[in-house]
Amino acid sequence: MLKNTLTEINLRLKMLYDMIPECTKIGDVGTDHGFLPIYAVENDRCKYAIASDLREGPLKIAKNNIKNSGLEDNIQTMLCPGLEGYIDKDCEVVVIAGMGGITLCSILDDWIKLCKSKNYFPGNILYILQPNTHEHLVRQFLWDNGFDITCENSVRDGAHVYLGLKCTYDNIQKKDYTQADCYMGKIMRKRMNDNDKVYYENLLKKHNHILSGLLHRKEPDKETTERINLSKMLIKELKDILNLKV
Repeated sequence: MLKNTLTEINLRLKMLYDMIPECTKIGDVGTDHGFLPIYAVENDRCKYAIASDLREGPLKIAKNNIKNSGLEDNIQTMLCPGLEGYIDKDCEVVVIAGMGGITLCSILDDWIKLCKSKNYFPGNILYILQPNTHEHLVRQFLWDNGFDITCENSVRDGAHVYLGLKCTYDNIQKKDYTQADCYMGKIMRKRMNDNDKVYYENLLKKHNHILSGLLHRKEPDKETTERINLSKMLIKELKDILNLKV
């Protein structure tokens, strides 16, 4: 992965930046060192930003980076877990990135509950998400909890392939989806640009590896058999998407 600086960001963050529409204010949850909001303000993608993190150490570094960029009047730092402090911040876009999918789902679940308790409609915000793990659980959570995925992008940065999801909250419960949709999404496979192909090739490699490990288990139990069948199904679907011989 390329190293971030005060004027340049790596390909993972650039993918997220490209998904942000021009707006007045964004929030960056789990900002770490604050590189994304700095880049977004410097390049006029937004006028103001909030850089939040639940850890004091990274937030202190973010504050120093913001100061060194001369953007103290444009970027506010906030110490808080998840979206806890965002109710009255008027962010049009919120980015939640660089964390495990289960943690990301927990943040959104707590946010929905908080919004309901405060009579605040979370559909006023555009959400841009980048889970590092459990992408299928993130998609499933979104579709089960009133979110609509409107855009999917991916990029290879170093040895890793990252997924970016853009979604809105419309409070219409339970979108229609299949098990395969959770793992492969609905958007990229219909579009299939170069980055999409890399994403699916990486996913195919991953599930081939998983299947190989499962098949080497002696006397598989019911759960293992179900996982084998799932991997076989996903591998077949992925080969169809990539136009490979099954």
